[in-house]
Parts: sequence; structure tokens; C-alpha cells
Amino acid sequence: MNLWTRKLLIAAAVATTSCWAVTGSSQETTAPETPVEPTTAAPNSTAPADNATVAADLLDVLNVESPMAESSTTESAPTESVVPESSAAEVASELDVIPLPQRPNAIPPPEAPAAGPRLESIEVTASYRSENVQDVAGSAHAFGGRALDKAGVTGMQDYLLQVPSVSLQKSGNGTARIAMRGISNVNASDLGYGDGSPTTGVYLDDVAIQGSGVFPDLNIYDLSRIEVLKGPQGTLYGEGSMGGAIKMITREPSLNEWTVRGTLMGSQTQQGGDSYDARLAVNIPLWEDHIGARIVGTKRKTGGYVDYTALNRPDADEEDADSVRGLLRWQVSDNFQADFLHLQDHSNKKQFPVVEPGHTEDLTNSHVEDQYAKTDFAINALTLRWTLPFAELTSVSALYDTDKDMRRRTPVLQTLVNGQFLTLGLGQPPDIFSNASTRVITDLNSFSQELRLVSNGDERFDWIAGAFYRDRSQTFDETKREDNIPDIDPTGGLLSGLLGAFYPLQGEQEHGFGDEAFTQYAAYGELKWNVIPERFEITAGLRYFSEDIDFYFDSYLSGVEAFLIGSDPNNIDPETQTVSVHVKQRMNSKGFLPKLSASWHFNADHMVYATVSRGFRSGTSNILATLDAGPAIIRPDYVLNKEIGTKSTWLDGRLTSNLAVYHIDWKDIQGTVVGTAMLGSIPLSNFGHLDNAGDAVAYGAEASVAWLPIENLTLLANAGFNDGKVTRSEDPTTVQKGAKLPNMPKLTLSTTANVTFYLPFDLNGDASATLSFIGSQYAVFEPAPQKDALGNTIDYGDFTVPSYALLKASIGAGTDQWRVQLFADNLLDRHAITSVSGPTVQYTVTTPRTVGLRLSYEF
Repeated sequence: MNLWTRKLLIAAAVATTSCWAVTGSSQETTAPETPVEPTTAAPNSTAPADNATVAADLLDVLNVESPMAESSTTESAPTESVVPESSAAEVASELDVIPLPQRPNAIPPPEAPAAGPRLESIEVTASYRSENVQDVAGSAHAFGGRALDKAGVTGMQDYLLQVPSVSLQKSGNGTARIAMRGISNVNASDLGYGDGSPTTGVYLDDVAIQGSGVFPDLNIYDLSRIEVLKGPQGTLYGEGSMGGAIKMITREPSLNEWTVRGTLMGSQTQQGGDSYDARLAVNIPLWEDHIGARIVGTKRKTGGYVDYTALNRPDADEEDADSVRGLLRWQVSDNFQADFLHLQDHSNKKQFPVVEPGHTEDLTNSHVEDQYAKTDFAINALTLRWTLPFAELTSVSALYDTDKDMRRRTPVLQTLVNGQFLTLGLGQPPDIFSNASTRVITDLNSFSQELRLVSNGDERFDWIAGAFYRDRSQTFDETKREDNIPDIDPTGGLLSGLLGAFYPLQGEQEHGFGDEAFTQYAAYGELKWNVIPERFEITAGLRYFSEDIDFYFDSYLSGVEAFLIGSDPNNIDPETQTVSVHVKQRMNSKGFLPKLSASWHFNADHMVYATVSRGFRSGTSNILATLDAGPAIIRPDYVLNKEIGTKSTWLDGRLTSNLAVYHIDWKDIQGTVVGTAMLGSIPLSNFGHLDNAGDAVAYGAEASVAWLPIENLTLLANAGFNDGKVTRSEDPTTVQKGAKLPNMPKLTLSTTANVTFYLPFDLNGDASATLSFIGSQYAVFEPAPQKDALGNTIDYGDFTVPSYALLKASIGAGTDQWRVQLFADNLLDRHAITSVSGPTVQYTVTTPRTVGLRLSYEF
């Protein structure tokens, strides 16, 4: 090819490219049949990037350097050529070719659409890897830390009622029972010992804070986020997470910046007292880039609203609580990090917020017993993280301690009399022993150690391997009194000394003590196969566990109970003439907890998943085994969950919709049942105690939608439909086959509207309203109908928790540094029953309408 031919071809190519640059693609051009991958244009280019590439390629074919190439470019170090806006004219000038004139009415190419408002994206670590909550192959909900602070969240009720298929029962002693998809602790007792174990795992960072019995509803502040995982989490989280898990993730310390943030709150409750709450969080960099600490403190006084009329104490259920939390981080090197967590939480509930049946509106309790609960709760945990070339190794060592002193109304003798009258068809007996109480002091100590290795997550196969150990011990010390029996001896101690335990005029009827020791070893692993990266994933997991439970309980009887228990001579010590019952048992359990899930991503915004997982709850002690009411240790129970769901993002991130359906098989359910017992040599029927009740099935569907219709308005809606029934009743209990599962409302709903707006003086305003609905449910297993001696149906009392709705609202204003907010909880002032407890029925009623002011500051 001679020089003039090359010049002519180059001129034609440059002129053609210039026309493309100023006109874009011609409307008459037929679209290619084969789809072409789109290419992003340079920010300031006026020609599409592929046109520039065509010109550059053509120049390269003709062996002509681009004018943008540096003079130092050699054949051994080629560089990519980029044809800028003026390249056509410059090249043409070099070749003495006059370029074709540009069209005066050329239409510039359309600009790329600006990124519009999107819903907040929250990263979670449910699988020990950071991922968007919309990418989790399972039902997961997340609440961001700032949203929690803005909503003034102080307890679980403030966020759990916004999760579909979840209900919460707050007991009078301050503890909380959580039901996820109907999987819950089915126990009517709230004595603080022998109450069964929770079915929802609760974690503060990586530390499990649930132990034996129900866990405390902690007043947590300064969180990064809260993750709620529904369905069994047995593979990664182990025992106690058969219904799901809640992870409270604290804010990490900054190694370089001082920050201070705090909140002050004051409120007044309808028909009740005043409340206040003070919170403070301080971040202190101790050694730049190496050591930092974050210290959080809270102090709360909650006004009461239940009047204990016999004690002449209005608003008696007042509560004081305070906590301090410290997180110290040492960044030893780029690859090694150490965190030490300390949490101390104290609460003093001066009376239970419980009322008698028929007094939910006037909020009164006429009983004379003091019902209180004092709890001291502490965590010390050391977390070490090593970043290895192929994985991250994590060690979590934790000490957990709970001391509780609680007193509750427990008219044991009157309950026994009532049961026998009902069985004989004699109607309601007189209240001879109506005033009685039990004081329980418990001390729980737990040590756990976990080692976890998580692959880097950049390979076709991602994996997790770990080992877990727990050593837990809980001691009980309980005293039962009959307050209607006076402590007197008119003989100056002569008669009481002679009769000993059988002296009838003594209020103390029982003194018992015992211990539950628990040890568990576990190993687990999970493998994720990215079959088609970012498209199709399969995850398989397995956990093996082996655990031992040792339980003993000794109870010494006096007065009336000594006569009853002593009716069996085997219960009388011939030397000391003391009357006592003893129980001791050891149980070993072992098993496997598998998991299999698959997810298919149609694209970055739409996925479907299916999962099958197994969960379990450890065996637990039964103190009423001293009366031959069930075994001393209740066997573990298991669930098998099958679930399919979809997660979708629409409208450029302004709308998300999640849908899931599930089916759960529940085997050997632990719960309160009505069975038989022996009071010495006296047989008792219709006696409530803890036992394995049988099997059940649960199923349902749930949906969550979040929508950002305009930039300053967010709408949230959640709905869950659930149902379940007993499929097998275990003898000799009276649990009825076909009965509905307790703590399982058929319908749960919640809707939230959040709006932001601008105010004068550069202030930002916001308003929010949330309506939550919980359907009716039964607190315990509904027993099969039983007849008394006269053929009448026995009434065991009403343990129904009626449906209720709660509305809360707030409006606030402020800047990035400070904010003031007016809020109202339970705006409609519903006196809703949230929990029913036994052995005598007491209702826990939600706090009436509360209006308050909250001030927050951060710098």
C-alpha cells in the first residue's frame, strides 16, 4: 500500500468517526441481531466509547500511532490508545487531510441518569461473612443502629413486633419469651428456675447470653445493628436457636477519633408514674492506629402503673435499671486484633406489672404478696482475630454470670386444694391458703470457648469450620411460705421443738436447694459451592454435639406440707424426723444438626432460595419431679424446618419485597403439661408440670415490603400467617392431639411510615408512626377435656392471650449533632394482655399510653 492510499483510507476513517462523534448512532441504523455488551463512556467524551475504540483499532490496523501516545512508547511497551474528542481533527491535520465539517444542529448524547434515592442497605454477618441482608438465603431482618436510636429502642418489644411471625411475651418478673413461627418456650411458670429453656438464641456480638431459663431483656444502647434470623440456626449457632437467633452487634471502637453521644428521656404514663432514661457513649482513642475504647453507660427509672391495693401501694411496679459496657480494641498488627468486652447490667423490679383476671382496665392487684425481681448480669469476653493468607481465625472466650433474687405469688396448698375439689366435683373451695409466696435465689455461671475458621470467600468453594465448648452451672435456693399461717408457738417453743417439722403453726413450708450442671462439646462445618458465581449457590452444613446434664434437688418440708409429704414413710428420716424429698438424674444427649440450602440469583436484584435445617434445644431440669410429676430431666426437643422464599429489589432500589413459606416438624416438645403427681402417698390428678408433651407441626407464610415512593417517605409493611397443631400426645399427659400450638398467633401485622422534611434555620424534621397487631394465642398447651367425679368438665383457668394492636408515633427536629423528639407509645392506650402465667393465673398488661420527650446529642 503506497503512501497516498494509506492517507486516503485514514482520512475516510477519521471523517467517518467524526460524524459518529457528533451525531451519535443514526436513527436509520438497524440494531444488530446479536446483543452487544454495553460499555461505559468516559465522563467528558461526546462519542460513545465503542466508536472511539473502533477508530483507535482502525488506526492501529493501518499502523498509525494515536496522537495521545507518548513519544517514548516503544514496541516492547505498548499502551492502549484512546481517541479523544479532538483526535480526528489532529490526525487529519498531521496527514494534510481536511476533516468533514460537523453538523451545526448535532444532538449531544444523553447523559447517564443520576443515582436516585434508594432504601438503606444493611450488611449482616449471619453466616460469619459480611453480606447484604437481601442476599441471605433465609429469612433475615436487620435494623440499623441509627434507626434504632431514632426510634428510642429500649427493649425487644420495640423492634421484634415489626418482624413477621414473631411474638413476644414479657413476663411479670421482667424476662421475655420469644416465639418465632410458633417455636417457643411453652411454659406457664415464671419462678426463675425450672422454667424451661428458650428456643431463640440471643447473642451480644459473638457471645451467647441465654442460659438455663429465660433470658433478660437487656437495655442495650449504642448498637451498630440488630439481626433477626428466623428458622433453626443449629449448624452455626447450636443449642437454643431452634426457632431462630437475635444478634445485637455493638459499635466498634475507633482507634483515631474522639466521639461522645448521649440521650436524655423523660416521660409520663397514663394511670402511672414518671420515667426517665439517660444514656452516654464515649469513644476514646488510647494509642493512635493501635488501641481504642468505647464505653457505654445507661441509667433508667421506669414508672409503675399497677396499684397493689392490699399493700396500699399505687404504681407499685416501678423498676430501676443501670448498665455499663466497655469494649477495648487492640490492633496488634495488620493481621491480628484483640477485643475485650465487659458488660454489667443491674435491674430492680419492685413489683410485677401483673393484675388479677377482671382487672385489666383498672390495673389493680389485691394480693398481699411482695412480687419482686432483682437481677445482676455480667459478661466478660475476649475475642481474638487472626487474618491468615487463606482464612480468618477467630477465638471467642466468654464468662457469663447471672445472680437473681425473685419472689412470686405461689399458693401451692390452695392450688392443691382447688385441684382436688375440682376432681371431686365439689366446686370452688374456700380460700384457706390463698396468700403464699416463693422466694428463689439463683446463681448461674457459664464459660464458653469457640474457635472458628472462615475462608476468605474469594474461591469457588467457601467454607467455615469450628469447635465449641460450654461449661455451665446453676444453683437454686428456694423458700416457700404460707402467709395465712402465723409463726407462733404459745408454749414458748416447747411444742414446736417437740413436733419439729410436723408443728403446724409455721409459715415456712418448704426449703429446697439444688444444682444443674451442663457441659457441651460441639464441632461444625459449612461448605458453600458457588456453582455459577454470583448466580447459583449450594450450601451444606453439619454440626455434631454431645452434652451432659447433671441435676439434683433436695427439698425439706415443714408444717402442713410435712404432714402431706410425710404420709409416705419413705420421706421421713427416722433419726432426725425431718421430712424431705430428693431427686437426682444425669442425662447424655448427642446428635447431628444438618443444613442444606440453595439459592438462584436471576440478577443482582432478584433471587429465590430453598433451605432445610434442623435445630434443637438441650434437655432441662424439672423440680416437680420431687413429687413424681415427670422425669427430673426433660429430653431435648428437635425441629426440622423446610422453607422456600424469594427476595427482590425493584424500582432502582426503592422497593424491596421478601416472601417465604415454611413447614416445621417439632419432635418431643418441652412444655407445661397437665398430668399426675404424688403428694407423699396421696395421688394427685390434674397437676401441671414440665415434661415432653409430644409432637407438632407448624406451617405458615410471611411477607415484608419496604418502599421509598419519594425521597423523604419510607413505608414498611410486614405480615405473617401461621398455624400449628399437636400431632402426637405423649402419655401420661393430657395434651390433646389436634390442639393448637401455644404462643402462635395466626396473624401478625405491622406497618410503619417514616417521613423527613426540612424546617427553617437549617433544621431537619422527621415523623414516624408504627402500628403492630398480634393475633390471639394460648399461653400453654390446651389440655384435653377432663371430667370430675360428677361428670362435669373441669375448668383449668383461662390462659388465653387475646389479640391486640399497639400504635406508637413520634415527631422530631434537629441537626446532625443534636435532635429533640416528642414521642407517644401505646397511643391508643390499650390495656393489652401480653402474657399469662401460673400456677394461679396472673396477667401481664402492656404499659398504658406513655408520652415523653427525648433529647440526643453527638459530637
